[in-house]
Amino acid sequence: MATAHLAYPDPVHKNRLSPISFFAALTVAALAALAGPAVSGHAEPQLSISQVQARIAALNTQAEKITEAYDAAHVRLTTLKREQGIAAHELQTNQRRLTKVQSSISATANATYRTGGLGEYVLGAASDPQSFLDQAALLDALSRNQAEQFASAAAAGQAVKAATVAFHGKTVAVNATLASISSEKAHIESLLSQARGMLASLRAADRARLAAASASSAAQQVSLRGSYNGPASGQAAVAIRFAYAQLGKPYEYGAAGPYSYDCSGLTMAAWGAAGVGLAHNAAMQQSETRAVSSGDAQPGDLVFFGSPAYHVGIYIGNGNMIAAPHTGDVVRIEAVYSAVSGYGRP
Repeated sequence: MATAHLAYPDPVHKNRLSPISFFAALTVAALAALAGPAVSGHAEPQLSISQVQARIAALNTQAEKITEAYDAAHVRLTTLKREQGIAAHELQTNQRRLTKVQSSISATANATYRTGGLGEYVLGAASDPQSFLDQAALLDALSRNQAEQFASAAAAGQAVKAATVAFHGKTVAVNATLASISSEKAHIESLLSQARGMLASLRAADRARLAAASASSAAQQVSLRGSYNGPASGQAAVAIRFAYAQLGKPYEYGAAGPYSYDCSGLTMAAWGAAGVGLAHNAAMQQSETRAVSSGDAQPGDLVFFGSPAYHVGIYIGNGNMIAAPHTGDVVRIEAVYSAVSGYGRP
């Protein structure tokens, strides 16, 4: 999925308000907090583990949605930059065309001036009917050539104007998308800061216990790499085995490997290894895949959560999936929890 939560390198479990999942939500931050006493800027009562768990869960849900918007903005930016490059090429091509036509008109005008213009061709001075017809045809051809040159110049000028407008529009869109990415990143970082504050509010003993549980959970996931022996075949098997090989790697919002992932980055990379291109965004992936019912879901299918989807995992059978849950956690095998919004087959 593309979520963002506690940005710590250690593992955590998908927070669904269970003690184990909360252990997963606290890792490096918890270890870092052990270096000194927790500091609070206000005199609030000591929060219990369940209270911190509930607040972290709410922050994680917010960050998941914002991270998917962040990923979608990056996808949009890539498209816009490509379109901006095409617009720039069109503008340059049309500018060269206009310059060429203008040079041709200038050359014709200079030649006409040097030779005295068309004054030498006086129809009334023709010595015989054939000469009259020849001069008339020449004057007509010259006139038509000049008209065509001016028409070409006008068309090239309009093309340059249109290309300039298109390029400017793409540039504005690129800048707006960059601003959106910056804003979404700041929002994510704000949520992570709040989560770190929640972690710091716990007692040292609780932080140590949670950090140890997280480290143990991450090590267990690493030990499962390469253990898939299910029924998937073909591209689905390639995608699943790739996902298994990432077990235990840390979640990082906006990442798509090879050392860290967010949810849609993991599914994109897994199916990319199987030769199937997917966007780095859960909602886009849902629109790119063929919807299947939960009863028809097969290993390798994608599992989506939310509408529009803001989280995604890879179904591996028996009600389980591999997913990158949130910041502070690691890529892991977990049960497909409630609130599934659909399954999709790449």
